Amino acid sequence: MITQITKKDYPPIERGGRGADYRQKLLIIVLLFTMVLTGCSQQYKAEKAFYWAAKYSEDIFKDPKNIPPFKFEKAMANFKDIITKYPQLPQATEAHLMVSNLFIVQGKFSEAIKSYRQVQSLYKDNKDLQAKVLISIASCYQQLNDWGTAAKIFREAFDKYPDTKAGLQIPAYLLNYYMSKKDKANAASAYHQAVQDYKKVIANAAALPQAAYSAGNLLAEVHMVMGDWADLVAVLNTMMTKYPQSPEAPVWLMTMGATYDVKLKDQAKAKENYQLIVDKYNKSPWAKEASKRLAAIK
Repeated sequence: MITQITKKDYPPIERGGRGADYRQKLLIIVLLFTMVLTGCSQQYKAEKAFYWAAKYSEDIFKDPKNIPPFKFEKAMANFKDIITKYPQLPQATEAHLMVSNLFIVQGKFSEAIKSYRQVQSLYKDNKDLQAKVLISIASCYQQLNDWGTAAKIFREAFDKYPDTKAGLQIPAYLLNYYMSKKDKANAASAYHQAVQDYKKVIANAAALPQAAYSAGNLLAEVHMVMGDWADLVAVLNTMMTKYPQSPEAPVWLMTMGATYDVKLKDQAKAKENYQLIVDKYNKSPWAKEASKRLAAIK
């Protein structure tokens, strides 16, 4: 049997007493719930707006030379609308970057620099973003054939943010740039600087373990670029000692084996490294290649 609940069955609500406290708490809960729903709604709207803005811009980034001016203007307006409506949400940050990128694909590098500088001023506490923005600004100056300014800003990105993935790439990038230009004097200087930079990060491994690991790989890379083979194998040996369980360990061993085999003409050492791959990392894709090279060594 269903019992009907009438008004008299409710507990009395006393003015100023426990009933008043209950109503106040209930009001607070309702307000908080409303705020959460509003926040979720705003997030959804921002995500949706960014999705469609990015979708509209796809053709622009694929083939900017054949896009009419009105489409660039519309794409800019879409992203600026997101910035205006949702300034505190992550989509606003992405929209700022997309505006800058739209200037770049149009070849408007000066405007892109101004746009990136705005991003820089708005998100000062985001060091990963700051590093990427500085690198983007430097790249714009490079496109404007102002390498002097570009090089200084590239260097600034590393000096300020050496523990970021983007910033950490800069010493190696500068070396590769000068090598591509066949500028031996500046390449030598950039190499010396890169070695110093990466060794400094590695020395700070306790505070920056991930950066130190990446710096070790990059130090090996710059030694390879300059053909300093003994230094290359020394760095990779250190990496093997520190990170024997790294998924990159077979690659390090293969690199050392090939370096001893081809560059340093030390087949005993080459054989030793190839054998380690076969013995310790036999499930690695490199194990088959190591076996072939072992067989080729007489």
